[in-house]
Amino acid sequence: MSVLWGSIGHVRTAPTILHLDMDAFFAAAEQAAKPSLRGKPVIVGGLGPRGVVATASYEARRFGVHSAMPMAQARRLAPNAAFLVPRFSLYRSVSEQVMELLGRLSPLVEPLSLDEAFVDLEAGGAAHDAPSARATGERLRADIRTVTGLTGSVGLAGSKMIAKIASEQAKPDGLVLIDPGTERDLLGPMPVRTLPGVGPATGEHLRRAGMTTVADLAEAGEGRART
Repeated sequence: MSVLWGSIGHVRTAPTILHLDMDAFFAAAEQAAKPSLRGKPVIVGGLGPRGVVATASYEARRFGVHSAMPMAQARRLAPNAAFLVPRFSLYRSVSEQVMELLGRLSPLVEPLSLDEAFVDLEAGGAAHDAPSARATGERLRADIRTVTGLTGSVGLAGSKMIAKIASEQAKPDGLVLIDPGTERDLLGPMPVRTLPGVGPATGEHLRRAGMTTVADLAEAGEGRART
């Protein structure tokens, strides 16, 4: 096993680790709070000359707007979008509703931010195998939509790292379950940027080194391990 596959850590025999990532959270919360914004491009962030985009709704992303983009560039790409300053009191309120739903599933909830968390479904008895994990994940997504009016993407796997990758693959508004034992086959063809922690700079460095897929990176690690 390469350093890469080993870095996945302990993998359970059932996909009972859930990762939830709310979809375009700040912008979606604004759209839910103000119905006139629904279906329209919404961009949340600093509105000053040096402001950056915190979140762009999926409608705004169609124009090429994305998080961390300078706000001035976002205005050029989507001049007719609604540009809003963050309202953290609103986001915290919605986040509390989401975290309460997660707490009903398990005593072991690990929030990563206002809109993202891991949940140990096994600890709460909410799931013990793939079918029960999938059913729990779908029920959670439905409950979030009912309570908040927002959508969230769910990843289910046997480890945190793989669950997080699964939720990214599920976006937007979906669920992806990766059965333990299938990680290597599923992840191998994916771009290296799929891996948590591999940003643009690292991705470009790896590309120049001839490693564009997760399998390329794993093979390079195996080669070093053999030397």
